[in-house]
Parts: sequence; structure tokens; C-alpha cells
Amino acid sequence: MFSDTLPELLNANRFIDAQEAATAVLEPKHYQRLSQVATLLPGGQITLTGRRDPFGPRVVEGRVKCSVEMTCQRCLETVTYELEGMIGWGLVFSELEMQSLDKQFDPILVVEGQLRLREAVEDELMLLLPMMPMHQACDSGWKPQAEDVDAPSAERESPFSVLSQLKNEQGS
Repeated sequence: MFSDTLPELLNANRFIDAQEAATAVLEPKHYQRLSQVATLLPGGQITLTGRRDPFGPRVVEGRVKCSVEMTCQRCLETVTYELEGMIGWGLVFSELEMQSLDKQFDPILVVEGQLRLREAVEDELMLLLPMMPMHQACDSGWKPQAEDVDAPSAERESPFSVLSQLKNEQGS
């Protein structure tokens, strides 16, 4: 159904009624919020299927798979993550429907028959990102200084010693 790239808006009713599977490529240039925390690498794909259960909600299900680069929080070098996730959206047309949606689906609000598809996919990608990106094992290069480890704390001059001198001068 899609061309090579994911459309920004999707006619929700038409997609659900067609009940087709659609596959698209994730273009890094379309995901600006994601680019603030990670670099989406070319080659990511998404597959979506629309369906409606009898007497149930309209549902978009699918799978997203891509690679991102982030900054390792230990060594500050680039670390690559493979992101893979399942999508289960329940399409709702009002906030009242959102409250009654089955808990197994994530509610996605459809406005004027249009689903903001790229925005919803970007939200899913953001949720897949690690909170603290780090290599499994990395050498940050930081080693404790010998004087920091060996120096006893009693021999160091107190940072408040200047204040006690000022107090003594004002008191005399």
C-alpha cells in the first residue's frame, strides 16, 4: 500500500477497511525529535496491518526494526543499538473512546479521519531507546589520581577555613 517511505498522514478508515499489510522504509530525515537523542541509520523498516474486530476497536498492528547510533554515557563514543518492537495501536476518534479502549492496545487519536503516522512511529521509536546508552564493556580512560586516593581527608584544608578567619576578624 505504501510507496517506499512512510506517509506523514494515513487515512485510517481506508487502511482499516482494506485490511492489507504495508511495508515501508524509515527515512532518517523524517524523524526530527528522534534525531535530537539518536541518529537513525538508513535501512529501518516498518510493517503495518489494519483490522477491525467485530464489535471491537479499529486496530493497527505491526513491527518496526531499525538501527540507531547514540553516545555512550561511559566513554562518550558512538554506540549502535538494534531497535525492534511490536506495534499495537487502537484507533480512537475521541478522548471518551480512549478511556474505554482495551488495555492491550496503545490509544492513537485519529483527527478528521487522519492518523499522524510518522509522529506515532516516532513515538514508538523513542520508547524503544535505552535510557542510558552504554557499550557492554568500554574503557572510558578515566583513572583515579594517586593523590586523590591516598590523601587522608584530615590533612586537607577545609574550604570553610576562610569563613572562620573572617568571623574571627569581625569578632575582635
